[in-house]
Amino acid sequence: MRFHILFSAADRQLKTLVVCSANPREGKTTSVIYLGTTMAQSGQRTLVIDTDMRRPRLHRSTGVALAPGLSNLLIGEDSYDHLIQPTEVANLFILPCGLTPPNPAELLLTKRFEHVLGELARRFDRVILDSPPIHAVTDAVVLSKRVDGAILVVRASKTMRDELRRSARQIRDVGGSIVGVIVNELDARDSYYGYGGYGYGGYGYGRYYGADPDPDAKPGEAA
Repeated sequence: MRFHILFSAADRQLKTLVVCSANPREGKTTSVIYLGTTMAQSGQRTLVIDTDMRRPRLHRSTGVALAPGLSNLLIGEDSYDHLIQPTEVANLFILPCGLTPPNPAELLLTKRFEHVLGELARRFDRVILDSPPIHAVTDAVVLSKRVDGAILVVRASKTMRDELRRSARQIRDVGGSIVGVIVNELDARDSYYGYGGYGYGGYGYGRYYGADPDPDAKPGEAA
């Protein structure tokens, strides 16, 4: 995944990324952690941020406290150095969500958020945002126009193709850029995912594709 993201950015900067999905429970947060870890292990100072201010999960997976965090930064209540937490992985840091505000989407649209994201991008080589599901709330779509690129996460045989296509359209409609798709829970034995007689197998989780979602896919089919 790291290689393909860097390869897709050969002619432009991809310093800030948002990882999003159409629905809950499609592997977004796990993808953020894996992607952040591989980038950190390659020597890049990497920050993962929990921007799901409605149902934050990143803090649980990384063993840090929920608060204070991003929401405190957005209201100018604390400093970057105090809120950004190291992890057990060298070069990997986390900014948890903080206490959940009553108006997450509005906060993400503010100049203050734009300023905070810019400052974080200055301090780190890569900044990866974990977001809420696209079809549940508007937050992920709002974030997609604030970052250099968006990655869509789908769950093989579960995410409907029309859901994926609609998610891609929502991001593009606000000027966001989709840099690829992560397909989770691929079954290597499924011939549907074969190519030229060679399976994509060996990856039960998190296969990455740089191509955009198929615009001609039939509605109602699983990805």
